[in-house]
Amino acid sequence: MPKKTTADQAIHIAVEKLKQERLRLSKELARVDDALSALGGLGSSPSTSTSNTRGTGRKRSKRKVSAIARKRMAEAARARWAAYRKEKGKEAKKAL
Repeated sequence: MPKKTTADQAIHIAVEKLKQERLRLSKELARVDDALSALGGLGSSPSTSTSNTRGTGRKRSKRKVSAIARKRMAEAARARWAAYRKEKGKEAKKAL
């Protein structure tokens, strides 16, 4: 295995420092979240609850799609599948 160059070592050190900083910041954010929950979430809306997070402490926004948009997406998907099946049928006829 080749020796690490000074550039590789510098990158490794930088990555380690960034990981340490991320850990420090996540702990600090946890303390802030605790303080906010202790205050009862003053000044926040009900949509900022932490029940919809992925372990990052950040709120995942819920996307809402209108009925019209869902209908358009379904129609587009049907059109894509129809085109796929049509092309697939042509290929099968060519193979015979």
